[in-house]
Amino acid sequence: MAGEKILLKLSGKIVNPESPELIERYVQVIKRAVDSGRRIAVVVGGGQQARTYIRCARALGLNNAQADMIGIEVARINALLLAYALGDYAYVPIPRSIEDVQRAWSTGKVVVVGGLQPGQSTAAVAAVVAETLGIRRMLYATDVDGVYDKDPKRFPDAKRFDSISIDVLEQVMSQRFEAGGYELLDPIAVQVIKRSCIEVVVFNGFDSGNFEKILSGEVVGTKIISCR
Repeated sequence: MAGEKILLKLSGKIVNPESPELIERYVQVIKRAVDSGRRIAVVVGGGQQARTYIRCARALGLNNAQADMIGIEVARINALLLAYALGDYAYVPIPRSIEDVQRAWSTGKVVVVGGLQPGQSTAAVAAVVAETLGIRRMLYATDVDGVYDKDPKRFPDAKRFDSISIDVLEQVMSQRFEAGGYELLDPIAVQVIKRSCIEVVVFNGFDSGNFEKILSGEVVGTKIISCR
């Protein structure tokens, strides 16, 4: 839909130096979305590489804020990789603050963001960026095909929701099955999504075609309903 504004959240498991073919597929999909008249902002996670650096930082005795900053820099490298691959479609350099994000958006180009500040997951960054830019639709590409009542990787009987209210999602996400367990949206992301009535669709991002299917109106993954 021409004029539609979309926030695409890409897991660091999708955009990373080990998956150039998948990155290229997203590059082409994003370009087609822009050519159709849509405005696109992308927030990229740090993935396993960021977690490896964070573990190393903690082993070296760095504090949590310092470890977070190292993880943020990894996410920014992933974001820069995608931005460079998008060529003239994307704004560079990668924004390092919400003010940078606003300036980048004003150019009309695709804005690709990694992390912004310590204590914020890239899910929270995505929600804040969407809120700041007046984007009311977030498409969350991750490594599962929707929101489940528990971690589908560890529980074979996990059930996927076709749609779920943000209030019920909070209850699901508050369940701790183990440290570092199944978690999509942290409390900051949830609160921003609620207050700004941002619709979120969680889908399997390893199939880049799912992004286009959602844009064309097909039902894919789980829709998170933030406002009635």
